[in-house]
Amino acid sequence: MNNWAQLYAGLMNLPNVTIRQLEYLIAVAETGSLTTAATRCHVSQAAISLALTEVERALGLRLVIRSPRRGASLTAAGKQVLAGARRVVGAMSDLGVEARGLGRDVSGTLVVGCYGPIAPFHLPAAIATFESDHPDVSVRFVEGSLPEIQDHLLDGRCEIAFLYEQDVYPAITFRTLYDQQPAILLPGSHRLAGRESLSLEELADEPFILLDVPPSERYFRAVFESAHLAMVPAHRARSFELARSLVARGLGYSMTVQQPALSHSYEGLAVIALPLREKAPSTPVVMGWPAGGPLTHRAQAFLDHCERLFAEGR
Repeated sequence: MNNWAQLYAGLMNLPNVTIRQLEYLIAVAETGSLTTAATRCHVSQAAISLALTEVERALGLRLVIRSPRRGASLTAAGKQVLAGARRVVGAMSDLGVEARGLGRDVSGTLVVGCYGPIAPFHLPAAIATFESDHPDVSVRFVEGSLPEIQDHLLDGRCEIAFLYEQDVYPAITFRTLYDQQPAILLPGSHRLAGRESLSLEELADEPFILLDVPPSERYFRAVFESAHLAMVPAHRARSFELARSLVARGLGYSMTVQQPALSHSYEGLAVIALPLREKAPSTPVVMGWPAGGPLTHRAQAFLDHCERLFAEGR
């Protein structure tokens, strides 16, 4: 069991730590100040300070560094305990909502994470259709790299997340939503734009534009290696639309797994997506959540909804 899991288990089994005390710890972590946390929680600063001291005594750890000039900041142990505190408080909040809503639809606030480059392809449709089906649920979201989003799952900042099945942490459980082969992006004026499919070897002498958002480089390099070619990027783009725009301007070709319905760049120049002729490694889109516990009712409903939505969409 890792340190985070040990601390989380410890929080769950400490009779002297209350939910209110954990709420105070979360407030201090998020505001960086005992005074501001007290205002947010509608209690005195002394009550906040006493609660933190009692939690620290119960755990045998120093969680918060208090400074008159710099406010309050969490120690390394405090940051780990914070993750468990968020999970415990979230679970209790969920229990209250579900107990009041027995026999009714799921409700509450659901925070969904998403790997940044695939967010435009998934979040708008998922949020709009889910909230339409479940009007008592309010969906919020966070974006980031694959490591950032997985960290957010484990520290309780989101309940469930869209990920690629690459470098998934052992502490993350996931379910595959769909899988598809990569495609080649070419400018509309390219000599091969009229083809039905393309081989990477046909483009070996042309400049390659890499969508460089970790871990995409490793994935695309594996695609090149499967075709027995070396990947030598001429340009690196940190956003999907920049990569498409560079292609549209004739500065090279690129590859993509996600394929927008639009066939033009921001400048209105044509961009063509052609299937890759060779069988290449794929990177399935999955829905992930922290292992070791059940999903909340609203998160389970969102997972079920997205499985139907994206299976039907493809």
